[in-house]
Amino acid sequence: MFKESILERNLLSLALHNKELAMELTYTAASDLVTFRTSKTGHNIPVINNNGREYALHSVFDPLKEGRRYSDSVVSGGYIVVFGIGAGYHLKPLLNRDDVNSLLVIDRDAGILKSILSEIDLSDILSDPRVIILIDKTAKEISDFLPSNYLPAVFGDFNTINLRSRTDPEKEYFNSIFNSIRDILNTLSDDYTVQTWFGKRWFINSIANLEPAGESVSVLAPRKTICIAAAGPSLEIQLEELVQKRKSSFLISTDTALSSLLKNSIVPDLVISIDCQQISYHHFMAGYPEHIPLVLDLASPPVLSRLSKKTIFFTSGHPFSKYINRNWRKFPYVDTSGGNVTHAAISLSESLGAHTIYIFGADFSYPEGKSYARGTYIYPYFTSKATRINSVENSFFSFLYRNDNITMQKTDYGFRYQTRPMLSYKERLERFSETLSANIIQVDGLGEKINTPVNTQHSSEVSLFAAGNSRTDWRNFLRSYKDRLINLNVPDTPPSNYFSMLEFTDKDIWTTLFPAAAALRKKYKDVEIKSSDILMETRGWALGIINRYLS
Repeated sequence: MFKESILERNLLSLALHNKELAMELTYTAASDLVTFRTSKTGHNIPVINNNGREYALHSVFDPLKEGRRYSDSVVSGGYIVVFGIGAGYHLKPLLNRDDVNSLLVIDRDAGILKSILSEIDLSDILSDPRVIILIDKTAKEISDFLPSNYLPAVFGDFNTINLRSRTDPEKEYFNSIFNSIRDILNTLSDDYTVQTWFGKRWFINSIANLEPAGESVSVLAPRKTICIAAAGPSLEIQLEELVQKRKSSFLISTDTALSSLLKNSIVPDLVISIDCQQISYHHFMAGYPEHIPLVLDLASPPVLSRLSKKTIFFTSGHPFSKYINRNWRKFPYVDTSGGNVTHAAISLSESLGAHTIYIFGADFSYPEGKSYARGTYIYPYFTSKATRINSVENSFFSFLYRNDNITMQKTDYGFRYQTRPMLSYKERLERFSETLSANIIQVDGLGEKINTPVNTQHSSEVSLFAAGNSRTDWRNFLRSYKDRLINLNVPDTPPSNYFSMLEFTDKDIWTTLFPAAAALRKKYKDVEIKSSDILMETRGWALGIINRYLS
């Protein structure tokens, strides 16, 4: 096969799934840094000259055997990121595996790639719909690409392969990409873990809340100064200052802090709750002033919507919640990505146009070994569970030490415990505060101090916090969603190819099921399952839930 025809065949194969890169390579000059040599087994090996040193990209003895070793190093398949394309000897064994759903190949220098494609036929790799190739992308571009392309619930495990002979000469570039991927994976891993626990509950609760959400007509007016009561131990010593501050401000209580406030004769102006678990009802066991507005996530337990005469629903980042917002009724948005209700309360305050936000009881740690302020739900809850061999103190101790990475810090007043989740909440809030126009002031307490910017320019765009009009009855909306689920095509190709070919409306429907798919996949932890099977099982599960509510 002539060189010209090898290149043409490669570019035509590449254009099947990556037209932009194929077009770029068409007008890219081949690099003169690449030469070729023949291995002992008769295979063509690219060699790159880097500052006078030659790097053979594969074994000069037996590149096929070396390629099989790369494949064998990946135990669970799934989604694989490969650093360096080389001549593909390390890619072909992976593509022969049924458990490999996608290969993301990252490399740099389009000229080097064109030189390789001019000499070596990689058409079988380039035409495989599972293969995605990114060339000369920055770390940020890859960080932006990965979250929308790697869907853990669909693709399964995430693995990496490093073609050292390619990455060693370009360590600075590939290290920046690797670090970027590691950071985004930490975020994706946290989000996916949450989905495995709550994905099904989010879906069920959102459907159960459609009827009360359709009837909700309450409105919240803008507020300039807002106090937020969180439930950390510092709240106990801050109550006097809270009473003084709330005389000239609007008081938002997190659900966890409500019972503590009520026990101290402090009635908030509003309560917010975001937890989808039924246990969140314990926060309201001490009673709820029904005239106080209750702000709920659409995925909150439906029993909570009956507590207040002024229930107000909002949408968050859950895919089904977003779908409801776009296709049925537009609800106000609250950022819950911080993973805790204090973060959500600050987002709500920003939506209400607050210039200044005081936060009480936000410790982001366990001062003196205490988890919550006295008066919160956990005290009567642990008391009710106490026995001779399991005291209240033992329950508190077990609750505190359920975290494997707990550490103790000495402070001016004594000590406090810190955990990775608590630090994550603090760090997310600090990053979030940089996007806000309000000033966040953390009242002095016993916990971790947060660092937030001082803002002098406040947003002038303030609107009422309320839902729009419903497009139709909630049952009609749910029937329409059900019909779209039923009409989804059965995925019969690799997931990366299947989703890239879908129309937006079908992709939108599948997206609403991803958190539930993550929860359902959890039971197959030690069992190999095809992406198409988990998708179809999730669709069947969702249709069962919908039929139950429609009937």
